[in-house]
Amino acid sequence: MFGLAGPYAVPYKGAAPAITDLISGQIQVMFTTVASAASLIEGGQLRALAVTSAERSPAFPDLPTVSEAGVPGYDAEAWYGVLAPAKTPPEIIDRLNKSAAIAVRSDAFKKLSVSEGLVLVASQPGEFDRYFAIEEERWRKVIQDAGIKAE
Repeated sequence: MFGLAGPYAVPYKGAAPAITDLISGQIQVMFTTVASAASLIEGGQLRALAVTSAERSPAFPDLPTVSEAGVPGYDAEAWYGVLAPAKTPPEIIDRLNKSAAIAVRSDAFKKLSVSEGLVLVASQPGEFDRYFAIEEERWRKVIQDAGIKAE
């Protein structure tokens, strides 16, 4: 989680302190999740500028993507996955995957997806492995190209 104050990135240990500083004017902009900002956007305390995903958010369909707002090709999504230890037997992986797919299709998850601005996808473990590898390589390149170092 970070906010921007002038040309500087300001790291935060969570959305709450960053949002407090954004509302008070200590920082000018921040990247956060729909879940942490939606009520403040709807209440007029924050102004949403764009979503970072390649597609518009179901939670704010009128809000442009960063790409649409002037940074072509921008796509940075947060994602969640179900992980298990590397040596987990295939039959257990299959059972976990089937259970997760059932959960994602449930009414409770559908309601959550709308309120949290999530797009839920149930895929096979091999598809998630490929997605994970692509994301890891993409962000590794961004970090290397930008010369980003851990502090």
